[in-house]
Amino acid sequence: MTTRQLRAFEEVGKHAVGNLNSLKVKTVANGAICQGDIDNFTLVELGFNEDGERVAKQLSDVTKKSYLIASPETRYMGELMGDFFNGDGERARIVILEEGYTRFDTSAFTGEPTNGKFAHFDPATKKFLIHDGTHADYANASAKFLVVNNEDELDYTFGQPMVRLEVIEA
Repeated sequence: MTTRQLRAFEEVGKHAVGNLNSLKVKTVANGAICQGDIDNFTLVELGFNEDGERVAKQLSDVTKKSYLIASPETRYMGELMGDFFNGDGERARIVILEEGYTRFDTSAFTGEPTNGKFAHFDPATKKFLIHDGTHADYANASAKFLVVNNEDELDYTFGQPMVRLEVIEA
């Protein structure tokens, strides 16, 4: 026999983790309310709900204006960084992407993280796709990134491989 609490202690989170690397970042005033569960350090699009409050949902199309969701985590005893995500209805910090300035690490990626490669966010997989710049969706993506580092120090990366991306077009 099990309990809800016991199951919660046994489940290990697989949510994306990351870090902001820019000295200062611009954020959307008062953040946005999440529509659905959204992993940190992925891209979102913004809109408004019927009450006029700003809302964020996972990016649905590469051509739409995109923003980085990067809410600070409040850790409690025994929680791992991979357990965190932005829950439906919660207010989240939204980072404005700035060309040549905004840098961040994320574990939400696919592909080989080699310096000098390119990346864009794939709404279908909810991950950044790393490639040589010839991917079919890359030309139309509103946000484009350059791979500037990969991090394999697992203490720093919270146990997940990460890639460092720099905004080259936003």
